Parts: sequence; C-alpha cells; structure tokens
Amino acid sequence: MRRLRSSQILLGVISLLFCQLSFALEKVVIQLPWTHQFEFAGFYAALEKGFYQHEGLEVEIRAGGVGKSSLSEVLNNSATFGVTGSELLLARASGQPLVALGVIFQHSAAGLLTLADSDIFTPQDFSGRKLEMGDLSTDAEAFAVLQAEGITARQYEHIPSTFSMQNLVNKQSDVVSVYTTNQPFYLDQQNIPYRLISPRSYGIDFYGNTIFSHEETAKKRPELIEAFMRASLRGWRYAFDRPNELINIILDKYSDFPFAHSRKHLEFEYQQMKTLVLPDLIELGHMNPGRWRHMANVFVSLGLLQPDYNLDGFIWNPLHTSSQSNKPYIEVGIVLTLALVLMLILLVVFNRRLQTSQQQQQALEAQLKFSQSKEQVALWGGSLGYWHWDRQDNTLFLDELASTYLGGIPEAKLFQLKEMNADSNSLSVRNFFSLLSEPIRSKKGRFEIEAQRQDDEGKTQWLICRGEATSYTEEGSLQQAQGVLRDVSDLRVATQQVEQLAITDSLTGILNRRYFISRLSAFMQRVKFGDGHFAVILINIDNMEKINAEYGEHTGDNVIETLADIIQQQMRPLDLVARYGGQEFAVLLPNTTNAEATQACERICNYIAHYRFDTGSYSFFATVTSGIIDTQEFSLTELNSKLLLHNAEERVRKGKSQGKNQLISA
Repeated sequence: MRRLRSSQILLGVISLLFCQLSFALEKVVIQLPWTHQFEFAGFYAALEKGFYQHEGLEVEIRAGGVGKSSLSEVLNNSATFGVTGSELLLARASGQPLVALGVIFQHSAAGLLTLADSDIFTPQDFSGRKLEMGDLSTDAEAFAVLQAEGITARQYEHIPSTFSMQNLVNKQSDVVSVYTTNQPFYLDQQNIPYRLISPRSYGIDFYGNTIFSHEETAKKRPELIEAFMRASLRGWRYAFDRPNELINIILDKYSDFPFAHSRKHLEFEYQQMKTLVLPDLIELGHMNPGRWRHMANVFVSLGLLQPDYNLDGFIWNPLHTSSQSNKPYIEVGIVLTLALVLMLILLVVFNRRLQTSQQQQQALEAQLKFSQSKEQVALWGGSLGYWHWDRQDNTLFLDELASTYLGGIPEAKLFQLKEMNADSNSLSVRNFFSLLSEPIRSKKGRFEIEAQRQDDEGKTQWLICRGEATSYTEEGSLQQAQGVLRDVSDLRVATQQVEQLAITDSLTGILNRRYFISRLSAFMQRVKFGDGHFAVILINIDNMEKINAEYGEHTGDNVIETLADIIQQQMRPLDLVARYGGQEFAVLLPNTTNAEATQACERICNYIAHYRFDTGSYSFFATVTSGIIDTQEFSLTELNSKLLLHNAEERVRKGKSQGKNQLISA
C-alpha cells in the first residue's frame, strides 16, 4: 500500500511540473499565401504532431486567398511568419524589412500551359496568341521566359489571370500561367490533354515557396526564429515521409469550403511537389545565395530591379550558439532532473528482491520483443515488402507493403490460390504471377529480378524482387520460395533530377563548362542548317595569380564570383554565361554579329575596370582580357565547336601577350 501511495505521489509531482511548462507556450501566427492544400502540409504536420509545442510555441495557421498578401500581414505585424514566392526578393530590394528564413520549393511551380491540340510547343509559338497571365510582380517567371526568347508585348494579347482553366477550355485564351501542382489536375479530371512549358527549360529557375519574417523579429528574437524553423522543417520531413497521413489530416481539419481539395487532388499535389521540393536530394529549407543573385539579375533584366540592388541581410543565418534558444531544453532538463531525484528517493524504499525480479522480467520481455520484431524492423527500414509462395499448399502470402507495390489494397494476407476470383482484392496476386512467377520458377538458389508495371495513373513503376528458392520437388521443380519487393521508382526519378542539377558551377551559380559546351554544339548544328548565327566571348581575369598571392584565395574566389555577377548582369537573358575555366568565363550570344559582341564586351570590360574590390585592409581593381569569335568568320564546311573555341582562346592569348586588359575581336 505504501509503494502504491509513493508511486501516486511521484506521478502527481511530475504531472504538475509538466503542466507548469505548458503555460510557457508563445503564441505566433503564420500567414499562408493561398487556401489550405497539400502545398502547406509541413506546417500542418508540425502543428498536429506537436513539433511546435515541443519548441514552446502555440502556432496559428491562417489561410490566404485573393486579396490577402502574406507580405502585408507580416509587415503590419498581423502575422509573425509568412510564406510567399519570388515577390519576397522584390519587396526586400524595394526597402521592405523582410528576411528569407528557408526555402521549401527548390524549383518554382510556376509554368505555362496550353491544350495538346494546339500548335503551340515553345514560347516562339506565342506570337499572335492570347496569353492569360498575372502582372510582372506575380508572374515574373512567365515574363522572364518571354524576355529570354525575345517575345515582346506587341506580339501577343495579354489577358489578366482568372486563376481558372475555363477560358482555356472555352478557347478564349491560348496559353495560361499555372501552378503546376494545382490547376493541371482540373484538366486531368476532365480527360483534357494539355502541354506544359516549363520556365526551367529556358534558364529561368526561381525558388518557390519561401518562409520569411520581419527583419526586426529576426534581429531581436533569433531564438524564436530558430525554434519555429526547427519545428517547421521537421514537419515538412514528416509530411513527405507520411503523405497519406497528412492527406487524411487535411481532409479532416483543413478543408475550407468551397476551396477544399479532394483526396485525388491532394495526392496529385504531393506527386508534383516531390519533383520541385526534392526532399530526398536537398536539405529542406536550404538556400543558395548564388540562386538568389541569379533571380535578382533576371528581375534586373525585366526592369523590376535596379542594377545596384543590395541583398545584404536578406538571407537569414541560423544561430549556432544561443542560450535563449536552449531555454525549452533547460526547462525540460530541470523537470527531468527533479523527477529523477524523486524517483531515486522512492526506489530506495523498494525491496531489492522485487527490483531484481522486475529487471529480470523486463530483460526477458525486451529479448522476446526483439526476437519477434527484428524482421519487421529490417523490412520497414529498407521499405521492403515480404512475400512467400508455397506451390505445394497453393498459397501466396503478401504483407501490407508487398501488396501495395503490386497494386493491391494495403493489407497483409495469405491468399488461397484455388479460391481466387477476379475481384479487386486479388489484383496484387494477378500482378505477382504476371510479372514474377515465370522468372522465379526459372531461378535456382538466390536471385534478383527487375520488373515494371503501369499504376492506376498510367505511370511506370519499377520494382526489384530479391528472393530465394527454399525447396524443390524430387523432380527439381520449385516448391517454395520467399523474398522481398522494393519500389525503386523514386530512385530512378532522383537519378534524373541529379543529372539536371549538374549543369551549374558551384562557386558562381552560373552555367558550368560541360553544359555550356553541350549548348554550344546544339547552336552550332542550327547554324550549319542555316538557322541564324552567333558569337562567343571568352573573358579571362588578368593577374589572378597575383591577386591570390597578395590577398588570399578567399579574395580570389570573391573576385570570380563578383565578375560572374557583373557579366550575367550586363548580358541579355537569352545569352548563355558560363564559367569556362578557373579564371575564365564564356558567353554565347545568339544572332549577334562580331561588332555587336564587341560592343557588349567593351561595356563589360569598362564596368569591371572601374569596379573597386575592398578586402577591409586593401582595395584594388581588376582587369580582364577578352577574345571574340563569330560563326560568320568561317565557312559552313570548316565550322565546328572546337575550331571556334580554339580561335577564341588564341585571341585571349594574343591579348595577354600584348600587355593584358585587351579586347581582341579579329
């Protein structure tokens, strides 16, 4: 009886201490840019799974909509945090005190859409058509594509955006700007074929949804920023690991009529978002300063920013040491310490024999539990579905994951094959035998089989089956086999995404040499078929070795980054700018003569020559030597990429030999 009362007292004290902690939650508000949908699943997960509460926060998630700006809500202190797109960069550059905290969408979901039965395939086909878009401040990607492809406002009719597909379906518009995770679903539901034109295909690669706050909050409350971002990014990871659970939560708690999305619509959003967020390739919340500068340079080319823009302080730098940020953990540590002390005092009263008996019982239970669950843990950890085929008993066992991979309902079941019928519950069994039974019967011992099938949405699903034949009949026929299934579709998609990410230079954020040469070869083929001409400029930094020796390699890297920004800023959006070598840049100028290229290069060289580099202790100027080559200098029979680059490099060497800071065009 005493032991029972002691345990009750201990539980009461611990409960009281934890209740005291619950009163310390700080209330904050996050403003969404649009209505509730899977696009914001990470925030719902952080709230519903208690991640915000764990960080000491009581969070209110406010839905957005037409006429409500998350930027305005944060600026007037109606919301602590907000979510928005590339307009955040424009707001900061115009003087608004806003700070980018973390990026969720590594690639913007903005796109251009036309019906499949139209004869529109590229932006060059927009001439004379009706384009339904927002203005420059809301549809910057679309206008950047038009600018990059040389399409002027006089060549098309601009229709203000209605955020609907109706005008397109009724042929009242030819092209519509869309959010690729949302509007295309309505066409899919009506079985209307369509064609997407991605800005990324034309060098316009902006960040999408970005979490931001007021600059004053970031400066005065860094511990609040860190706590909110930790919980939010944890919520986003949870959402991508358990999409079906989050879809159920949204349907149950975040379906705001008349804007509520159906389950299929939410599943469509999730599938599209994976290719834009890249949660398995890039750390959630990651931001690259080079990408932000690239976006700013595109805005400069569109006339939305001045060339002398300043992004200092725009990107939030997380604190690594802060006594205030550890406050919740200190409080929890105090509570746990007090509880532990109380527990130890009470444990002294317990009988030693009873304590030993309990420990032994716990050890036996833990050992039994481990023995029973280790196979399930291994299967779960590897996302593997288990199957067992017994030809003697004419049965097939599929666990929940194996049944799901094979297109059946997600449940573990032992199928009596002689009782099988054609209902939907046996779809997984039919797929097992159509895809795997023949290869399995032909194998001996351990084996690996690769198979593919079409899912309900017509997408290709790749499966790897690894197994072992465990017994045979006396005649040598297969009697029993078992193994595992794994869906490797995401791995194949991820491999393709990695290849797409490998086209930029890690230091400067501009194109790398390999991608530049591939695009040069493509332009060369067009020229050989009589389609236009182009010029190439090679720009080599003078005295780079001296700069590194006198000011350090860090300063040398800063020179390379700065000159990359200057060159990108001075060129047209349709020109290709790349880092060609350690201290050398290359520019491809489509439909540009030698004289025009020389004029552009003189502008760049003059800008660089008057740019002062400041290390804090020293300041200095840098110059460049340039070589210009034009395809019109060669006949079509002798023209090739290697010859063109060789001549440009020779002209750079000639300029270096003449004292550097030279421009050689012929």
